Amino acid sequence: MTLVVTINTPESIWLLADRRLTYKGRPPKDDAHKVMVLEATDGVALLGYAGLGATALGNEPADWMSSVLRGRNLPLEQSLGAIADAMKKHFPPHLLCLPRNGGAAHNVLVPALLNDEPRFYTIDLVFAPDRKTYQFRYTRHVSEKPPPTAPKTPPLAIGGSGALYLMQNKRWMRNLLRAVRANDRGKLSSSAVADQLANLNYEVHMGIADKSVGPSCIVVWRHRKGGFHEMGGGQQFYTGTNRDANSPIIPHISNGTDMQAFFELLMPHFIESLEGLQEGQPPKEFDKDKINSELAILPDKPDEILR
Repeated sequence: MTLVVTINTPESIWLLADRRLTYKGRPPKDDAHKVMVLEATDGVALLGYAGLGATALGNEPADWMSSVLRGRNLPLEQSLGAIADAMKKHFPPHLLCLPRNGGAAHNVLVPALLNDEPRFYTIDLVFAPDRKTYQFRYTRHVSEKPPPTAPKTPPLAIGGSGALYLMQNKRWMRNLLRAVRANDRGKLSSSAVADQLANLNYEVHMGIADKSVGPSCIVVWRHRKGGFHEMGGGQQFYTGTNRDANSPIIPHISNGTDMQAFFELLMPHFIESLEGLQEGQPPKEFDKDKINSELAILPDKPDEILR
């Protein structure tokens, strides 16, 4: 169970996800990712989810989605379609292993900028209460407005076990959307918006009775190309309402390249190169042959199997 909050504006997309993984008969862990970044040839998307937090072997869907798209340089909607096809094929057995006292479902929420136009998609797999059949859907969502008003992307969506708590009092929505729009105009920093989302997550954690939403969270955002912020974005990890000093690399596919694996490989070499600075020595040169040999063995093909 979890909390996911997404925001779409013409200028930016945002996603909040808590980090809690719950287990039967043992304490929860608050170290999950639950977020993936997708950069495609025609846009960018943030993928967050509620439902299956990890398989019985400890594999997280965020890492799995990244492996599904690894080596596939596809447009954004085709990339999401590839994840949807693989999810329909490989998720049902894992969802059936979830405890009987809860639902067997997995929902992926996807705010996106497609050719700089805000979009919102979901990928949903939901078993019937008897767990004998399930329904599956991959769709784009638009606000239902009568003609001549053109359909618009909904500005905000929520999911997970924390959604019901947030629906009891919706005053937070207006304040949050106001903050994001102020950021779009350069009137409020991105970090301040991220702080507001983290505060919302902590409020849900403290208010929800079953504590299925953890105190820690991740906030990720991306800006429109050519807007006030000239594209780009960021991420911030939180413990409670405090910003973590370090924000680990999250699953990230850019035009088929596994950026998480790439940066995790290079990071030890950067650290080694800079160690000499502490003793007043010039940075050590990179061992290019060693780096190239390590890059050569990185997986570069899709892998749809959810283990």
